[in-house]
Amino acid sequence: MTTTVREARLNFSRLLARVQRGEEIIIRNRQAPVAKLVPFKISAAPPFPDLTAWRGAMRKFMRNRGDDSSAFVRRMREERG
Repeated sequence: MTTTVREARLNFSRLLARVQRGEEIIIRNRQAPVAKLVPFKISAAPPFPDLTAWRGAMRKFMRNRGDDSSAFVRRMREERG
C-alpha cells in the first residue's frame, strides 16, 4: 500500500494497525517515495554468542598443557612484550 505524507499524518493509528498485521506501507511526498513502514521483526539470534562450547574447549586445552589460567595469561602477556 502507498499513501501520502498528509494521509499518513491523519491516519497514523490505522496505518500502524495495518503494519502490525504484516503489511508494508510506502509513504510518498509529491509522488516520490520517502519512507516505508514495515513490521518489526525480533531476531531469533541471541545478542551474544553462546560461549559454553568454547569455554569447555579452553578448559580442556589448559588441562592438557598443565597450566592454570593465571600462568597462561602471564605467559601470553610476556610473549606480547
